[in-house]
Amino acid sequence: MLHRCAIAGFGPGPAPGDRVRAVRLDARDLSQVLDVVRVVSEAKDRDTFLRSTLEGVVALVPCLVATANEVDPVAGRLTYWMEPASFAVPDRAGELLTELAGEHPLIGHATVTGDGSAWRISDFWSPDMFHASRLYRDLYGPMGIEYQMSATLPAASPVVFGVVVSRADQDFSDRDRDVLNVLRPHLAQAWRNVRNQERLRGLADAVNDAMTGRGWNVIVLWDPPEELTPGALVTLYRFFGRPSRTSPLPPRVERWVASQQAHLVEHEELRLTPPLTALLDGQRIVLRYLPAQGAHPGAIIVDEERRPVRRRDYESLGLSPREAEITELVVLGATNAAIVDQLHVAPGTVKKHLDNIYGKLGVRSRGQLTAFVLHLVDS
Repeated sequence: MLHRCAIAGFGPGPAPGDRVRAVRLDARDLSQVLDVVRVVSEAKDRDTFLRSTLEGVVALVPCLVATANEVDPVAGRLTYWMEPASFAVPDRAGELLTELAGEHPLIGHATVTGDGSAWRISDFWSPDMFHASRLYRDLYGPMGIEYQMSATLPAASPVVFGVVVSRADQDFSDRDRDVLNVLRPHLAQAWRNVRNQERLRGLADAVNDAMTGRGWNVIVLWDPPEELTPGALVTLYRFFGRPSRTSPLPPRVERWVASQQAHLVEHEELRLTPPLTALLDGQRIVLRYLPAQGAHPGAIIVDEERRPVRRRDYESLGLSPREAEITELVVLGATNAAIVDQLHVAPGTVKKHLDNIYGKLGVRSRGQLTAFVLHLVDS
């Protein structure tokens, strides 16, 4: 069962009391932990991992409900999965948790200290303190939760990813805490494996889509962007200049990616979304945007084309020989004055030809003309 809600700011919880010395688990406990580890380690995706983890935790540490919580205290986001899925959650549980999360001693401790080992609410608060809190009166009390314990798994800061167990009848014992602590590093490794497999599947998807689109160099738009083919970023720098201060991408490329993404989100009127092109020493580079889809976050397909476009390619767009000639010069970066000097024609003639070219191809500027023809001409 999946719930999403915002999280309020977090503050440090009270300092915990002395920890009780760890209890040595017996052979039966260790065998049960090993059984759970075997199942969880076979997970290939996060849904399987979360389901097998929660089912295993419930089997090892009997409880009223077990949850896996993924919390980003900076962005104010919470996602959680629950076992059993049928556990009754009040309609306002998400709203209440948003309001009261900053009071939660377990969340506060994990956020402030980074300590991922298992802790109980009773390690921080007495029963009277817990019962006097709004956290109990407004959230946990109505759900019948009297006791809670959690351990966290590695996550990119500031995200806190925790496995939480809750009870109604009795507090969690030292044995329960030790079971969770013994299981925790194995869950952490399985969680890393799942995330790495998701990343690899995303990269593979990007490669397949890129090859389908006839691209040979790929930059996957993770944060930060990552080369899937060596040298792709160097190629960008050669054609478009140095990276910006805020991104590994050159500023012109960064703006182009943002415009491509915005067009997909805004659902503007039907129009072409041309690639980004540049010419250097007789070579042409074409960048095509591959939108996020499935497991991958989107990519830039980098196609460095070594054969120059021929004049008859421009004529294939319906341009006259003279218009094709002028278009070729525009694409090469020539100004109107340079075209006048090279073709020995009047400035008004060049302007008239450009107006005709713009009208035939449905563009409004030299930049749009360059992007449009380089995108459509089959090279």
